[in-house]
Amino acid sequence: MHLQLLLVGKTKNAAYHQDMVEYQRRLSRYLTCEVKEIKEEKPGRRETPTAFCRRQAPKLLGEFKKTDGLKLLLDERGRTMGSRDFALFLQRLLEGGHRNLVFFCGGPFGYDPSLREAADHLISLSPLTFPHELARLLLFEQLYRAMTIINNEPYHY
Repeated sequence: MHLQLLLVGKTKNAAYHQDMVEYQRRLSRYLTCEVKEIKEEKPGRRETPTAFCRRQAPKLLGEFKKTDGLKLLLDERGRTMGSRDFALFLQRLLEGGHRNLVFFCGGPFGYDPSLREAADHLISLSPLTFPHELARLLLFEQLYRAMTIINNEPYHY
């Protein structure tokens, strides 16, 4: 299986970046994992978050749509799962013949509703709100945790 993570902006926090690289290395035992950072635009001085998201939507939607695979969008309105449920969800996708999974994680202002409409699944990491850089790290960790659960390895207790 091939995993692609589309991330809006760069991870500026060095500790988060280092941990993400480590989890990506660990994930490589189970599947190929590609990370693509999409250049983050800056909002105008008087631009509302909604207007900013609407303005950058065509670019993000284009990146999301040109990927080949099942599209999973991290979204606060998405399905919330525990770690074991998330592992089962991924396992079902694998067994269902999905070879490419594309996870999309937005920037600090979120994204336009058009991206939700383009997604095959909406996934929430938590009912809590996290900074987007921390959300990325949580996604990496949960993907790794899910793979260890699927493979009956002793990472998840």
